[in-house]
Amino acid sequence: MRTLPILILICSTAGCASLGSGPGLSAYPASSADEAPSAPTAITPATQDQDMSPRFILPATGGAPVIGIPLGGNIFLPVTGGAPVIGIPTSP
Repeated sequence: MRTLPILILICSTAGCASLGSGPGLSAYPASSADEAPSAPTAITPATQDQDMSPRFILPATGGAPVIGIPLGGNIFLPVTGGAPVIGIPTSP
């Protein structure tokens, strides 16, 4: 029982020794003073649907509406379980 906290401590500090740069080594490449800084680029595009709350879905194959959690691309995971459903949300 005592080994679990020790193992967690060892794993959490094991990466610290290799993350830093050594003496005399720079983490950033050398650049000239006359070089203009570049504009930051977007890493991830903004998505339109970031609300992960369950909503009513009309299945594309027909049938009764289900309550599902959006997974993206009009694919929803039913709250009651089962395979993902391709459908159209009834609310925005």
